[in-house]
Amino acid sequence: MITPGNPASGLDDVIVSVRGLKTYYPGPHKGFWPWSGRLTVKAVDDVSLDIRRGQTLGLVGESGCGKTTVGRSLLQLVRPTAGEVFFEGQDLRKLKDDELYALRKRMQIIFQDPYASLDPRATVGFTISEGLLIHKLTSPAELPDRVADLMTTVGLNPAFENRYPHEFSGGQRQRVGIARALATNPTFIVGDEPISALDVSIQAQIINLLRTLRDQLHLTMLFISHDLRAVRYLSDDVAVMYLGKIVEMAGTDELFASPLHPYTQALLGSTPKPSWSADPAEAVMLTGDVPSPINPPQGCYFSTRCPRVMARCREAQPALVEAQPGHKVACFLLSDAVNLV
Repeated sequence: MITPGNPASGLDDVIVSVRGLKTYYPGPHKGFWPWSGRLTVKAVDDVSLDIRRGQTLGLVGESGCGKTTVGRSLLQLVRPTAGEVFFEGQDLRKLKDDELYALRKRMQIIFQDPYASLDPRATVGFTISEGLLIHKLTSPAELPDRVADLMTTVGLNPAFENRYPHEFSGGQRQRVGIARALATNPTFIVGDEPISALDVSIQAQIINLLRTLRDQLHLTMLFISHDLRAVRYLSDDVAVMYLGKIVEMAGTDELFASPLHPYTQALLGSTPKPSWSADPAEAVMLTGDVPSPINPPQGCYFSTRCPRVMARCREAQPALVEAQPGHKVACFLLSDAVNLV
């Protein structure tokens, strides 16, 4: 039986806290010769955020902005270059391998591609049970019942446990991935764009399933997506990323009702709306391409595309400040106004 998390400590305490997170990758060589050194890809560049227990933080942004790297860095699947990552009060970057191994069962991930994330040579029953066997969370005699319970929880027929991934649809494969993530009774789950590879009708089913599981099992989630409608439906708070940095963060209702950063305004304005929508907002069309994380612009990273750019924006990076209670933004248009108050 799946055990719900412990909500006794309340929903307001922070279970995941990140400070100054940087994750860099080695890029191409600077010159023709191998010994000329390598450029650096700044996939995540100084990200700080908190995720409260039992809540879902939505992380949005264009493809390539570093969303997935943030999720993998939180779980230490990718080792960060710098910064602090606290999970339930423990700094994961300071843990030894055996200490981190013991925490793995409490932190899980749902991958983006249900086709690539499952072993085609293993039955779905074995895939779901593998975490249980590795962490020795159940006895061999109880294992079949545990797998059946997990499959039922995510809406799969337990009779299909001996089937292989190619015998399932994309939505069913993603349900297998969710069951695998739930197997170890985690308290924190990273959903790395878990609906982007699915048909629209199946996306709605998976989103509803994730919301139901979060509420029933008291899960804490980082939901990574570029689908703003899904983020709005599932998330309690939203963080907006651009080129490896958080540019705005607020409660979901607050951010969608009153976006402050020009990039967030452009993202929300680009969402298709029905002709009868009461929202009069018009799309803010961005010009130019997203800069390279190998050679980001000087000053504000968004300055090369911002319709309200100032001279100061090209010289210095704005800090992420609280422009309104619970609403943070990294923009000189707002930070200057805050400092004047």
